[in-house]
Amino acid sequence: MPCSLLRGLITAVFLSLLAGCSSPESPQEVAAAFWQAMADNDAGDVVDFSTLTESAEFDSYKRNWTNAVPSFGRVVIEGREANIVTRLPAEDGSEGERLELITYLVQGAEGWRVDYQRTGEAILNPSPFRGIMGELNKLGEKLSQSFSSSSDDFEASMDEFARDFETYSSEMSRRAQEAMDDFGETLQDAMKELQESVEEALKDDEQAPPEDRIILEQAARDLDNKGEALDDPNMETLADASRTLSETGDRFTRLSDETFNRHRKEWETKLAEIRAETEAFFANLGQRFSSEG
Repeated sequence: MPCSLLRGLITAVFLSLLAGCSSPESPQEVAAAFWQAMADNDAGDVVDFSTLTESAEFDSYKRNWTNAVPSFGRVVIEGREANIVTRLPAEDGSEGERLELITYLVQGAEGWRVDYQRTGEAILNPSPFRGIMGELNKLGEKLSQSFSSSSDDFEASMDEFARDFETYSSEMSRRAQEAMDDFGETLQDAMKELQESVEEALKDDEQAPPEDRIILEQAARDLDNKGEALDDPNMETLADASRTLSETGDRFTRLSDETFNRHRKEWETKLAEIRAETEAFFANLGQRFSSEG
């Protein structure tokens, strides 16, 4: 594709994000304009849309962002601060790989501006949780696909995720107990809902094959037991809960097609909700580490 056409498409994407405004005003608009300036290697515009005060101080975060078109995720606005999940092409240029980071913004007299230093610190000194977030993204892709595909990779990935939980247990427990308490309560409620859904399936499917009933009964018991352990959450109990969810997904794949397809949509929805809550937990945890580190 000719460079001029590619640049035109990039410009069109960002212009659409600006929604017709003469100048970016909302955090999302400013973040889009900032990353467009980074893609253009335009130090002047970077100064205009960020807290950087001198063009001479522009260092592009020691990376080449040419034509790096971002996609944006969750937006959190708290008073005069905001942060936006931002996904950009991976540094090594691997096809399909995305670098996930947080664009931080502050609101001043001139409106919203990207916090240049804080955003850069997250890029230059990545959090140890980036690997875990990457794993969560991979798990998300697996969950959005059919559970009928091989579950071996899913279980292995979730088990690795659980081990990562335990690796950071000591440090994370010290600095993020409140976040763990909130997440533990949310995860416990979600596991309870999934357990009730499984129990409802047992009640409705009295004629289901005996093998299916055994699978569902064991899934309900494990969800109940591990959910109760979250009354006093720590990194180990959260890891155990993640393994139980992995095993539950694996069990669903072993059901007969008739039983599985009857409840597939509901179970996929509940597991997707759990994944979203987990991603939010790690985003919260990453912010705590960034502010306290």
